Amino acid sequence: MTAEFKHNHDMDIEELNFWKSIFRGILSDIDIGIYFLLRENGRMTDTEIAKRLGVSATTIRRRRLALQEKGYLQILGILILQELHMAYMDVLVKFNRNASGDEIERFINDAKGNYRIFEIAEYAGKYDVLLRFFERDMHFLTRSIHEFMSKHSCVADYELLPVTRSPKAFAKKLK
Repeated sequence: MTAEFKHNHDMDIEELNFWKSIFRGILSDIDIGIYFLLRENGRMTDTEIAKRLGVSATTIRRRRLALQEKGYLQILGILILQELHMAYMDVLVKFNRNASGDEIERFINDAKGNYRIFEIAEYAGKYDVLLRFFERDMHFLTRSIHEFMSKHSCVADYELLPVTRSPKAFAKKLK
């Protein structure tokens, strides 16, 4: 990346070096620059990115499309639930030890199809899955979660963790 990008960008050098070290051999400096600029403004054009990184627009377009085709980069719109004053909750789920793989797969697929769930993460440890639910208020949210969980016999236990604030997740004002 050009010196101009490094010095004129909001990202600090320590963060840049971190990204470079963990993605060495996977993502190039240009790939990382594309990600950082799109993270700042997802509507930034290839031409603007090229100008900021000091390379040609053709190079940026080729690299961006390659990142998207590999599934490494997805440009999307998100709603900042915190700013919309929505209730959201992390639900830690523990499966029955004797639950079949098919039962767990049905649970995961049902969760993937549930529009109230905006993230699913599988864990190794005390809990097996984290589901992130949202709703208009805590009453409807809690009811939705209990209804979803009661449909699945593979669930041994679950813990509700209401989110009161997300100081880092998309806390930066996006353009």
